[in-house]
Order: sequence, then structure tokens, then C-alpha cells
Amino acid sequence: MNKNQYLKRLILFLFVLLLGITLSACKDDEGSNNGDNPPITVEELTTEYTDGFKLASDYEGKNFLSHGIGRVELIRVVDGDTAHFSPPGGYGTIKIRMLGINTPESTIRLMPWGKHASAFVAQKLGNAYEIVLEAEEVGKPPVFDTTGDRYLGYVWYRPSEDADLRLLNLEVIEQCFSYFTGGDTSKYYEVFELAFNQAYATKLRVFGQQDPDFNYDTEVVSVTIASLRNHFSNYSTGVTMKIKAQVIRKVGSSMYIEDLEETVDEDTGLSSKAGIYLYHSFTSGLDVIKVGDIIEFNCQATESAEYGTQLVNPHKVKLRGEGPAITIREVDPDVESLEQYEGYVVKVPEFTVEYVGKAAENGAYTIRGTMKNGVEIQVRVDGDATPKLDRSFITVGKKYDVIGGVSKYVNPYEDNKVYYQIKLGNITSDTMNDFVLSENQ
Repeated sequence: MNKNQYLKRLILFLFVLLLGITLSACKDDEGSNNGDNPPITVEELTTEYTDGFKLASDYEGKNFLSHGIGRVELIRVVDGDTAHFSPPGGYGTIKIRMLGINTPESTIRLMPWGKHASAFVAQKLGNAYEIVLEAEEVGKPPVFDTTGDRYLGYVWYRPSEDADLRLLNLEVIEQCFSYFTGGDTSKYYEVFELAFNQAYATKLRVFGQQDPDFNYDTEVVSVTIASLRNHFSNYSTGVTMKIKAQVIRKVGSSMYIEDLEETVDEDTGLSSKAGIYLYHSFTSGLDVIKVGDIIEFNCQATESAEYGTQLVNPHKVKLRGEGPAITIREVDPDVESLEQYEGYVVKVPEFTVEYVGKAAENGAYTIRGTMKNGVEIQVRVDGDATPKLDRSFITVGKKYDVIGGVSKYVNPYEDNKVYYQIKLGNITSDTMNDFVLSENQ
């Protein structure tokens, strides 16, 4: 790229960025502080190395898990360097950590450019005509990353039927969303290194530019859950918050928490304690916290298309003693959906079980049935829940009183059907009545 080409591209990028900021400011002036966050859009950069790079290995009739290469179908994009796939026409999950890249976090914590990188990858894979996974060594089964749960791989995608396959890992680097993290043992080392050196020289995005959708303020803001819920978009751009709350239920080390004080709902006039789900990420030491404890911690807020609103990146967690007796709210007998209860722990009386799913390798399974008013809902037992409800305890056709936190879940195996489900917590001496036979059978 010569100097003139670089200057033209930089001027164009800055113009689009300025336009985006102006439009965003206009939108903010119209007022929508407590609505959903605006979608992250990505202005694409030139990708001369990706444009000219071709897949040399044959993948026809081959399977990624057996041969290290093969077609797959997208389940979901997790973030800029992680995605889940399934065999073509099959059922099952192949979790992929992309080789050679490490994009900023957008799930377990929020980092500058993380949401942009995730949005770019989601756009490419979500609209792809064909997706092919390739391991470092073709002809052998792929290897796992250090987590032991994700395969390492290169992700190739075909934008349209008549287009060539493109190496997404390489394209992410050219889009200035990642450094090149592979060593010289990588089979694509040379082209990745060339692409990285050219991308780094632009000083765009992760190489030196500020993310216009990220809050760089280092001040820790004290906030209640009620205020957070009412003005979520104000806090979901990387703001670090300090929250003091009571633990209502635990799912593994994750928690459903509530404010210590009640607030009045402006729409209904009713007073209650606001609640939300706190995802533990990989934070250590949370297993000592019990249901009923009051905790104080710093965190960030995020809104996921698949899992709804939640808190992430908890740190500086401190126990502040045992809280008051917990009151579990019962769902409205005429409710048509649990959506309004997202983030709260609720009781669903007389839930009739109609189906109990098979347990996954981690022990997770789903229970489906109807509430007392006939509305269909599902109850989820997560793999993280410890101890978890034993499947053998459940009888199809029986009615149960169920207590658990309400969470959003978009099921990719059902054409992205949206569920607001009950997530059962850890079954301990304090919560042993969270799934019991109803008296009215």
C-alpha cells in the first residue's frame, strides 16, 4: 500500500467515524437511556492478503473431528475469536477457538473493540453460504486449547455461492481487531505476519485508536440494580460499577442477586427489590458465598442477544454479612410469558412436567411443561449447578412447585426461538424445596 492509498483510507475511515458519532449524539438527544443498546456496526477495511489467500486442502467428504477439515454449520458466535458450530445437518456442538488471533473480550468482561470484533465475525459467519473448519494439521483430529473444551482451528467461509473461501482468522487481523498471536510453527505464519505488520502500521482500532462505543472512564460508579435496569444502556459500554446486593440463588458460582432496598415501579406503582443475573466468568473464590449473603463487588454490565442482560467481570468481591430473610415473588397467575421477570428469582406453582431432556456430558438438561394457566415454559438445569437436581426425581405428568431465576435463552436448534426460562440453582439445604411436588395433584 503506497502513502496516497493509506491517506485516502485513513481520511475515509475518520469521516465515517465522525458521522457515526454525530448520528449517535443525535439519537441520544432524542432520549432513550433505558432502551436497548444500538447495534454495533463495523466499517470494513481493505483486506488484500485475505483477498488473495486460498484454501489448498481438500475438504469434500471429510469430517473436521476425524480429518481435521470439513464443512460445518454455524450455531452461534461467542465473540471475535470463538464460535460454536455443528456438523452439516447434524446435532452436536463443535466449539472453536480461532488459531492465530486473540480479540478483545466482549463476554466475560468488556474491552475496547471487543463488541466490534464480535459483530464483524457474527456478520461474516451469519451470512456465509458455506463454512469450513481446518485444523493446524489436516488428516488428523483437531487438538483442544488449554481449556480442554474448545478445538483450535482456522475458520474459512464462502460469502456467496460463486465466491472463494476466505480465511476469517486472517481477515480479523486485517480488520485491525487482533494482533497475530501464532508462532512461526503455524503453517500460515508468513501470510499472517505480513498482514499483521501492515495492519499494525495503520494504528487503527486495537493498534492505537479509541473505540467510540467504549467508556474509558476509570471512575467506579456506585449504582443500585434498580437504577441499572432502568438506564441499562448508560452502563453497558464498559463502565465499572460498584454494587451491594443480596444473593438470592446460585448456579454454580454465578448468582441471582437483588437490591437491599425496595424501589417503586413507575408503571405499576408497586414496590419491590430489583434483581439481575451475575455471571461468574472465571472469577475464583465465589464458591464460599452462600444464598442469603450480602456482597459488595465491582463489575460491568452487558446485553447479549442470546442470554439477555447480565453482570460480568465481578472483582473485588467482599462479604458484608448475612442479609434479611429472602422473599420469593410468585409469578402472576395470568402471565403469558416470563419475560417481565428476567433477572428475578420467582416461584411457579403447579408446573406440569411434559418432557425431560437427556443430560449432556456436563449434566445439563431441560424440563418442559406448562404453568397452571396452560402457558408453556421450560426449566433449565445448567451443567454449572452443583449439586444439581437429579433427573430421576422428575416424573412426567406430575405437578411441581418450582423456584429459580428467570433468564433469556435463544435456542439455535429451534430457529433461534426465544425462551424466558427458569434456571434452577444449586440444590443445597437452603434450596432443597426449589423443585418439589405440588400439594394439589
